[in-house]
Amino acid sequence: MTTVKVIFSSGWKVAILFWKYFRKIQSAVGTLLFLGLVVFLAVSFFGGDKITVPQQGALVVSLDGSLQEQKTYNQSSFQAISGGNIKRQTILRQVIKAIDTAAEDDRITTLIINTNGLAGTLPSKLHYIGEAMSRFRATGKKIYTYGNSFTQGGYLVATYADEIYLHPYGSILLSGYGSYQNYYKDFLDKIKVEVQLFRVGKYKSAMEPYIRGDMSPAAKEASREMLDNLWAEYTTSVTNGRALEKDSFTASFDMVDKDIASVNGDLAQLAMKYKLVDGLQTREQWRAFLAEKLATDISGLSDKIIGYKAYLEANSNGILPPKNVIAVVYANGTIMDGKQPQGVAGGDTVSRHLREARRNENVKAVILRVNSPGGSAFASELIRQEVLLLKEVGKPVVVSMGSLAASGGYWISANADEIWASPTTITGSIGIFGVIPNFEGTLATIGITTDGVGTTPLSVAGLSKPLPDKVKAIIQSTIESGYDRFLNIVAEGRDMTVEQVHEIAQGRVWTGNKAIELGLVDKLGTFEDAVASVAERAELDDYKIAFWEDPIPWDVKLISDFMERHATIGKMLMTQSSSPQKMLMAKIMKNLSIFSQFNDPNHAYVLCIPCMGEFGNGQ
Repeated sequence: MTTVKVIFSSGWKVAILFWKYFRKIQSAVGTLLFLGLVVFLAVSFFGGDKITVPQQGALVVSLDGSLQEQKTYNQSSFQAISGGNIKRQTILRQVIKAIDTAAEDDRITTLIINTNGLAGTLPSKLHYIGEAMSRFRATGKKIYTYGNSFTQGGYLVATYADEIYLHPYGSILLSGYGSYQNYYKDFLDKIKVEVQLFRVGKYKSAMEPYIRGDMSPAAKEASREMLDNLWAEYTTSVTNGRALEKDSFTASFDMVDKDIASVNGDLAQLAMKYKLVDGLQTREQWRAFLAEKLATDISGLSDKIIGYKAYLEANSNGILPPKNVIAVVYANGTIMDGKQPQGVAGGDTVSRHLREARRNENVKAVILRVNSPGGSAFASELIRQEVLLLKEVGKPVVVSMGSLAASGGYWISANADEIWASPTTITGSIGIFGVIPNFEGTLATIGITTDGVGTTPLSVAGLSKPLPDKVKAIIQSTIESGYDRFLNIVAEGRDMTVEQVHEIAQGRVWTGNKAIELGLVDKLGTFEDAVASVAERAELDDYKIAFWEDPIPWDVKLISDFMERHATIGKMLMTQSSSPQKMLMAKIMKNLSIFSQFNDPNHAYVLCIPCMGEFGNGQ
């Protein structure tokens, strides 16, 4: 009876909620579409058959959309239902768990990797999935992948498979790594915006796009070395995975214009010529190939495969966690002051999670999973202080770096007991800057002026007047002090001298491979390696990993998940034009919106802006 009441109560809440939103968007969507949405949601919420794992079957891992450390949700259910977030997301830890579980599952004999829907992402995540695939293959099981076409990132994952197949009309597009940005100085000059910048560090190029028309020589030097290291890892993975000669592979980039002509412009045949794939197959041929491998026919293929999300659900259980818990706390996204949602590392939010882990008697150790380009220096310091408090009470703290842990991401990592990174993690960027725009010229062009009086030479007129010289001097002094503090934090945490840190700091970014040489990280390895290390430090044999995250409101989660699965509906709800003019303007506004993320109370930022592409800004 209680269960019936709960279901009825939840269903009534859903009905009330959707009636409210129906009234808001009725004119835009239409009654028929909305009612269809309600039916689909009702099925998603209440329906669903029991999931059965096939015997001698295949696990299908589709890497759709962006690879994320944490799932990002809309801020409200109305934002979700009006199409606010329709991009598909693949959660990294779910993929790794599914592959590792299947490796030990006798029911699963085959892994099928699908990268057709994969969006651009930083390489460390792709190598991480590849390493899980290698563990799967080590058990003697087979991995196959098929692509309509392969992006550079998708192909990196594919090379960890036993066999790769491509559609006869498909292609593999490899171009190497590049670092290119838009530069806005001339544009800002035209609209008479002054960017008042304060910084320390030869390589701290975070705000260059707003004060220059091109990349500085120092930034080019640092970017070139970092990209060369990343590309070396890529080419090593590809040539090892495909048993190719490395010199021949790298030389093909100089010969591709001639080689493509030799196959009459056929990109699929070029992939065969370069031995990048094992064969060309239409979709029907691919289905027949899989059916043969799984000892069935095409009509029975669907009964022999299971998607990784369904597989995880089928393998979930209600076993109570042991008393020994390793808490995983995320610092994921730009570090901003205050409380922030998943996908943004809020200083108050991450600090609270660390504090809760410290006060929870079942938590014996903590993994701080850092995937951040940095941000607010104040928020970073709040997080670092909680790391120190965890160590004071005897709970080991190990940092596991994701794709990047730069600037503020390194600030919060420096004092951990141990730091793990991947070879392609982007880290370092030990530097600091402050920025305050001045819109006096912009306002003047439309006839708005600012004037007034103040009681001291420090009185300022907000963003509509240049900063007084005394204020500029104070901010610059504060930034220099912040840089010194950053150097001392790293020196203390890494057992180095301040002079040694300064030599490798000045805002320069490094890959994990280089960072371990410089002493910025302790070991190279995966998240699982970091967990094993912190468990050893805490002397734990029996433990459970708990991901420390705030619960998502049920209505936001329900609607967001539905809209992600049915992206077409979201696109119908969003009546935005995709004309080239609007696309260009959207890109410009997106890059300029970086200023909205500057909420440090002291206007001091430890942020690597070129690293922010993964989070929707920068390149």
